[in-house]
Amino acid sequence: MPENDPVKASQKGGARIVKVPSVAKRKLGHDVTDPVRLDPRVLEKMQDTIKGLESKYAEILSEQVTRLIELSDPAANGDARSAADLYTIAHDIRGLAGTFGRPLVGRFANLLCTYIEGHDKIGPLENSIIRFHVEAIREALKNPDSDPNLASETLRALENLIMATLNQNRLAG
Repeated sequence: MPENDPVKASQKGGARIVKVPSVAKRKLGHDVTDPVRLDPRVLEKMQDTIKGLESKYAEILSEQVTRLIELSDPAANGDARSAADLYTIAHDIRGLAGTFGRPLVGRFANLLCTYIEGHDKIGPLENSIIRFHVEAIREALKNPDSDPNLASETLRALENLIMATLNQNRLAG
């Protein structure tokens, strides 16, 4: 094998050992260290801790959804602080909901973040679409065991709505 070949092979007792280069090192450079393997007992303790925090997170999430509703009208009326807070809360939900057993809530929050990221300002149309997202988040929170087909269709409808408004904005210039 050539010296500069990224796949290095050696023969040991009739077996060929192939060392495949690390994807992380290729993307992040050779200074990156490989992840440390966790002791299974530590991992179990972490999972138990997360399970214990799930009920507290449900309360926080409910408060965050209420706050999203409160912020949407001021944001639509041009209040930049409300718009920034609305995005920050949606971003927090997007990042944490799946960790605490609410993946559907996280997916709706992700769509909301995507929508907000695609708009410089929030006006009445954007406010309506934001409210659709917030209502979907609230519904997913209240009914975590809802019909997965209905949830998928709602996600798809919101994605289509986002794409339509982004295309409309591009055409408007």
